[in-house]
Amino acid sequence: MALSGTIKDFGIADIFQLIGNQQKTGSLVLKNNEEQVDITFFEGNVIAASEKNRKTMRFLGEMLVNAELVTAAQLDEALAQQKRSLKRLGDIVVEMGAISEQHLAQMARLQTTETVYRLFQWKSGTYEFSQKEVDAGKHAFDPIRAETILLEGFRRSDEWPAVLRALPNLDSTVRRLKPVEPDMPAPDASDPMAMVTSRPGAVHETIYNLAADPTRSLQKIADLSRIGDFEALKVVRDLVANGNFQLVAPPRGGRAAIKELAAGGKAFARSGVFFRLVLGVACFAGTLAAMRSLSAAPGGHVEGTLRHSAGAHLVARAQLLRLESALEVYRLEHGEYPAALHALVESQLLADRDLSYPFEHAYPYRRTATGFVLLPPLD
Repeated sequence: MALSGTIKDFGIADIFQLIGNQQKTGSLVLKNNEEQVDITFFEGNVIAASEKNRKTMRFLGEMLVNAELVTAAQLDEALAQQKRSLKRLGDIVVEMGAISEQHLAQMARLQTTETVYRLFQWKSGTYEFSQKEVDAGKHAFDPIRAETILLEGFRRSDEWPAVLRALPNLDSTVRRLKPVEPDMPAPDASDPMAMVTSRPGAVHETIYNLAADPTRSLQKIADLSRIGDFEALKVVRDLVANGNFQLVAPPRGGRAAIKELAAGGKAFARSGVFFRLVLGVACFAGTLAAMRSLSAAPGGHVEGTLRHSAGAHLVARAQLLRLESALEVYRLEHGEYPAALHALVESQLLADRDLSYPFEHAYPYRRTATGFVLLPPLD
């Protein structure tokens, strides 16, 4: 069976339903701009899903570290072995004794389902299904029925916006106010996709206990729960509504930036943001000598002299690095770059004059799909 077309004409749900009903085996490739997701089916069941441009936090190794199932050192060792042996990362961490096969299967399934469920947010794109032989035994978890994916995908599409409205910032923390009642209602048992618990309120108690550390963010609680962002955050929302939790907004401004730099650790250093921030500060400080010499001009007016000298370009180079560093800190706090530079002032990361110094006009700035464009003004 050859199946291809656009998601606008034939939606994600229709594609899964057709492959599931006909119990097809093969690969489904979905593309949306720079995003690409490959899903492997075996007899109509999902057995794997991968992303072409998967974010670091969605890598299996990072998920294992974030869930505190393996340490960062163990992951580094496993990655080094993977380069030498070309074995799958999951097989290596199990052979190392760092994780059990049961936990690996749990996290591999979670990685796959989270990848697939995000597809239900796509409104456009293309798809192509190709039949081919698949070895289902190579995958860590039991196949997932296409019908199960459909039911859960529809449920998340309906409920996810409400959860995000209640919990808009995943860097927030919670303060525990009262313990969870043992008879707190569990998920609706009549719902085939509701989470099965050993007793009423067990999932709520798990999330409540994970919040014992008041410094843990909502994202960290979700990572440690190993049940996925949607399920974990939905329980957090329930506990806030029930009075068990009080939502605490993350700190803002310079203190938050310092805290983020300290907490980012190895992953932050790998991103290169820390290096750019230090470099920006060093370069900006290095221009102070030039600025002091310019201040000796008639009238002692530094800005006026800079705007009509080569020194302006020297200062602008350092100022651009400073602006870029502030933009990176803003992204760490808010999850995305700002729509306009003035948001850096509102977040107390920069002063208003920093947006144009040493020129009269502000630095041209534009947020893009992959980052931002920042240039010196044509002054």
